Amino acid sequence: MILHPWTVTLRQETHVPVDVLSALVYLLCALAVGALTRRRPALGVAALLVLAPFDLARYVGPTTITTLKAGLVGMLVALAFSRPDLAAFRTLPVRAMLTAFAATLVAIALSAIHAQHLGAVVREAFKDGEYLLLFLGAVAAFATDPDDRPFWRTLEFAVVLVCCSALAEYALGAHSGLFVRGASLPRIAGALEGPNQLAGYLDVALPVLVARALVHRDRALVGVILLATITDVLTISRSGIVGAAIGVIVVLLVLRPFSSAAWRFAGVMVLIAALGIGLALRAGVPTGYFTLDQATQSADHLGNRSQLWRAAIALWRTSPVVGVGAGNYELDLDEVGLRGVRTHANSIYLQSLAETGVLGLLATVALFAVTIVTLARSRVRRPLVVGALGAAVALASHQVFDDLFFFPKVASAYWLVVGVAIAEIAARRLFERRRAASYVSGPSS
Repeated sequence: MILHPWTVTLRQETHVPVDVLSALVYLLCALAVGALTRRRPALGVAALLVLAPFDLARYVGPTTITTLKAGLVGMLVALAFSRPDLAAFRTLPVRAMLTAFAATLVAIALSAIHAQHLGAVVREAFKDGEYLLLFLGAVAAFATDPDDRPFWRTLEFAVVLVCCSALAEYALGAHSGLFVRGASLPRIAGALEGPNQLAGYLDVALPVLVARALVHRDRALVGVILLATITDVLTISRSGIVGAAIGVIVVLLVLRPFSSAAWRFAGVMVLIAALGIGLALRAGVPTGYFTLDQATQSADHLGNRSQLWRAAIALWRTSPVVGVGAGNYELDLDEVGLRGVRTHANSIYLQSLAETGVLGLLATVALFAVTIVTLARSRVRRPLVVGALGAAVALASHQVFDDLFFFPKVASAYWLVVGVAIAEIAARRLFERRRAASYVSGPSS
């Protein structure tokens, strides 16, 4: 192993085709997750939680085969043969989420009307379909086996591995950085695609773990949260750090932990974030980094947010209702003057507006709104549900400045968490309904 401490080397995207060895890895993932799901569905969800941030991708033509997709297939096949409890799918929370998902798929389909690259539309439809299947699989598995212990331990384990993989870049070399006082300051990403994506993953994990820590005292869990907080600050992701803070604040407001220990814990997290930001400013982080006109390096084929947002508006104006086609934004940037740039719009809302028009933007906002309202109005105040609410608010806030659903590792973790939380709400609804039915039938029996 060659160590390159405190160095920054731009990551070059490579399309590695599936070979015999990777095909064997995918087969083993499918069999392993299927076997775990067959034994206990909760274990299948736990396995996918670990696979999500460490997803190994290989190309078959224009699309990818990944370890997460293989594991998802294994889980769904195992669930199909284990008679899962599907009653949860008839409850209002799950039906509302499915309706919101359907709206996004319809918007993607309609965007094909004006798309120049139909293949990109198909890929985006399959990506959104993958997120839907992850959500459905998590709901079915948890409804069948409502034991959240494997979920918690696996999430903690995955977060520790992700943070360690990121911190290791200070020794191994990072793929992103800031130019500070004549030198590159690493921005860690680890197993994720970039520092903003790592921050997005922690936007999902931190509120959930904090909710757990506020209800169940566990020193090891507190250590995991502090490690995740430090790692989040070291991504130097402005919107990611703010998003995580908003998510944790939501958790605190909902659970209202009045114990002094809870507030000391929250104070330590705030202190770490404040010290990290202060040190970054002291080190000489360029002031342009905190604006929309941040300087970019020509070799990375990216643009700053000011350029990308203007391009999104310009593309939207060419097709206001249905957009220029899902997945077409990065392929159409030449048409609006951004030559040599190929990336997303750095905002899920502007990305949706440009690619799927007003209909797509409304569908995207509705998906977040339905998720947040469903979790908030459930009256279920268990840590998983409250944490998922914080994660949804955090990610909805962060994605004003980033498109994290563009990256399956972040989105997959999010939809697994939301799926299990919605299943917990649905299980409570079913319990209340069955108890009410037993009261009605009791006197006449």
